[in-house]
Amino acid sequence: MLKINIQDKLKEKGLNKNQFAKLAQIGYPAACALYDGKTTKISFDTLESVCKVLECTPNDILSSDDPTYQRLMTYAYYINKLQNTKGDTE
Repeated sequence: MLKINIQDKLKEKGLNKNQFAKLAQIGYPAACALYDGKTTKISFDTLESVCKVLECTPNDILSSDDPTYQRLMTYAYYINKLQNTKGDTE
């Protein structure tokens, strides 16, 4: 199952749930559900807003217990890292 985890990112940014809700322009109950990992669906608009506020990509906040998804995310991480490293040397 795909899950969203924003707790660590909120702590890094020094934001509480209320501040996050205002910045992401979502309701406080929705912010709490995201924070608690109880969200079962999310619109692309909301996901984009969350990522902008937390200055991250969906890969940074989405996780899954599905081994196939985990493998794909690992590949995506290394490809992104390789691209960033390549850009540093150009």
